[in-house]
Amino acid sequence: MPNDSTSKLTTHMLIRDGVWLAVLIAMIWYSMDSGSNDSNSAYPNRPITLIVPFGPGGESDTFARMIQRTIAENQFLDQEVVVKNVGGAGATIGSGQARKADPDGYTMLILHEALITAQVSGKVSYGPESFEPIAASGKTNMVIAVAEDSPYQTLQELMQAAKETPNELVFAANLGAPVHYAGLILEKELPGAHFVYTQKGGGASRFEAVIGGHVDVSAFSLGEYVSFKDGGLRAIAISSEVRHPEAMEIPTAKEQGFNFVHANMHFWWFPKETEQSKIDFMADVIRKCMATPQVHSQLATRLSEPFIETGQPMKDVLKDRIGKIQSVDASSPDVLPNIPLWVSVATVVSFVYWLLSKNRAADSSGTIKKTEENDGMSGRYLQTAGVFVGVTSLYLLALEYLPIDFRILTSIYMFDVAVLCYGLSRKQFKRLILDSYVPDMVILFPLVVFFVFQSFFSIQLP
Repeated sequence: MPNDSTSKLTTHMLIRDGVWLAVLIAMIWYSMDSGSNDSNSAYPNRPITLIVPFGPGGESDTFARMIQRTIAENQFLDQEVVVKNVGGAGATIGSGQARKADPDGYTMLILHEALITAQVSGKVSYGPESFEPIAASGKTNMVIAVAEDSPYQTLQELMQAAKETPNELVFAANLGAPVHYAGLILEKELPGAHFVYTQKGGGASRFEAVIGGHVDVSAFSLGEYVSFKDGGLRAIAISSEVRHPEAMEIPTAKEQGFNFVHANMHFWWFPKETEQSKIDFMADVIRKCMATPQVHSQLATRLSEPFIETGQPMKDVLKDRIGKIQSVDASSPDVLPNIPLWVSVATVVSFVYWLLSKNRAADSSGTIKKTEENDGMSGRYLQTAGVFVGVTSLYLLALEYLPIDFRILTSIYMFDVAVLCYGLSRKQFKRLILDSYVPDMVILFPLVVFFVFQSFFSIQLP
């Protein structure tokens, strides 16, 4: 007759297995059901998610919501467009989420040149080639701005200070994004000048950092500056060829001796391998929006041009932007050690130490000569090592290619490694499940790592 502890263990395992099975069945059913609906109905037949990889209140968020309202007011789509803010890590968390979404036309990304600069700077391994471009829209210049009470009245004064006291003035930027790129261009224009860059998300975060005295300077789109200037922001340069007719008080960077001429624009993206018919359909919707009087009016208040390009002309614009950005050294500063390298080294060293210690324990039979039993134990440990390497390889491949959250994959991986380390005997498996803290660590550790890396270090996790 089974004892109570065995019955409890069996019940506990059945419940866990049942939960996992239910989750897997639900995921498979949802995937098949969504695919069936999409193939049998006209596009779009459900809401479209528009990922804005910044927090609310910035230029990209404002532009996205303007298009969202225009689509709804003019009924350009039969379905709703849902804006989803996924800020963090210089827009790479949101872009990474969009990249791994199903290429079904129901996940769209709005992101300017940050998609290019993040790749050029080495922040992420992917760039425009991992997406399908839909359209390029809006065109707005950038403004270099300081706090109203800043001692720097001109761009020359600011840059001279950055040269006389290098690495002291703090520049708020999305590291690897166009704002960071603006600071790097200015440094290149005056050899010896260097800023210290600090990671700040969207325009609203940078504005708060500047007026709060946490940083000395930052760059904003002209539209962002128009929104924030009454809060204590002062422009010292604009990135246009000539002064903007609606902002004649702002001198150009060029007239102050710095060849910083740049107009930012919003690019719209679908995941790679999205059908061309859906790309063309959404491009036409965006073009219709950009032609409406309400969009022209709102862009005018934000001093932005109603620019729109689709198809091959849009791809030519994109190619030109990529070339210009690649010509500038946009390498992110080494604000952190090479964490992936050191984690890999620590993992290998720890595993080798564990393997050697297990072999020493297997060989410590009190005699110098190895027995057949010890040889068998050593063979089992080598087999375990092979399984560990295989499981780790699958884990890394899953992180790269499967659209599954880092926390879920890491929990599964840690549980598998724990089972390997403890052994697979029934007694040890029972101890692993019921008599240890392993299940708690399997759940908590990935959550803590995810929070620390993305909240404090602004490092993207899959």
